[in-house]
Amino acid sequence: MPTGARVSTDFYAVIGVDASATGDEIARAFRARAKQLHPDTNDDPDAGSQFNELVIAYGVLSNHRTRREFDRTRGGSGPQGAGVAERGDRRGAPAPPEASPQTRWTRRRAWTALVAGALVTVLGVGAAYLTWHLHERDARLHARFRAVTAVRVANGDITFVTADGRSVRTREPQQHGEGTNLGPTVAVRYDPANPVHVIVDASTFGRDITLAVVALKLLVGGPIFVVLGARRLRRRPLTGVR
Repeated sequence: MPTGARVSTDFYAVIGVDASATGDEIARAFRARAKQLHPDTNDDPDAGSQFNELVIAYGVLSNHRTRREFDRTRGGSGPQGAGVAERGDRRGAPAPPEASPQTRWTRRRAWTALVAGALVTVLGVGAAYLTWHLHERDARLHARFRAVTAVRVANGDITFVTADGRSVRTREPQQHGEGTNLGPTVAVRYDPANPVHVIVDASTFGRDITLAVVALKLLVGGPIFVVLGARRLRRRPLTGVR
C-alpha cells in the first residue's frame, strides 16, 4: 500500500466498525460478518466477492503496521497515529523513526527487509495452498462418507448401524477444532467401503477462516516489506552497512 496514496475501499466500513475500534472489536465484527457471507452458507451470488473483500480488510486492519499505513492512505493520520504522536509528546521528544529515518534505514536493514518480505510472501503462498488443500480434502471426504449418529461405549469406542443394517464398533475419531459434543452420542461420517473408517462430522469453517487470515496476513505483509526494502535501496545515500 503506497504511502500518500488514497484508497477507494474503506476497510472499516467493509467489516462494519468505526475507525477507532479496538483489535478485539474488529475481530468480533469480522467473525460475525464472515459467518454471514461465507459461500458455503450464503447462496447470494455476490457473497463470494464480498467475503474475499472482508478477508482482505481484516488482514489489513488486524495488523497494527498495515492498519497504520491504511489510516495514513485513508486521509491523514488515523486514531492510532494520533495516539503515537501523543505518546511522543509526553516523552518530550518526537518518535525516533520520524526524527531520524536515515539512521534507521541502513543498506543492511533495507536488504533484510527485502529478503524477509520475500520469504514471508513465499510462506503466505504456502499457507494459502494448505488452506485450499485441506478445504478440498474435507469436501471430498464429506461427499463420499455417510453421516450417522454413533453411541459412545466403553474404552473410547463408538457403535453405530450403517445404511445397509450392519452394526459397527470402532474407535472414536479424535476431534479437532469445532468438535460436536461430549454427550452419549457423537455425529460421525463413515466410509461405506470400510465402515470402521470414521471421521467427525463437524464444521471446518473456523479452521479454514483462521488459516485464510494467516495466509492473507503473510501475503499482505510480505510484499509491503519487499517494497519498503526495494525503495530504500533505490534511495541514496543510505547510511553504512550496519
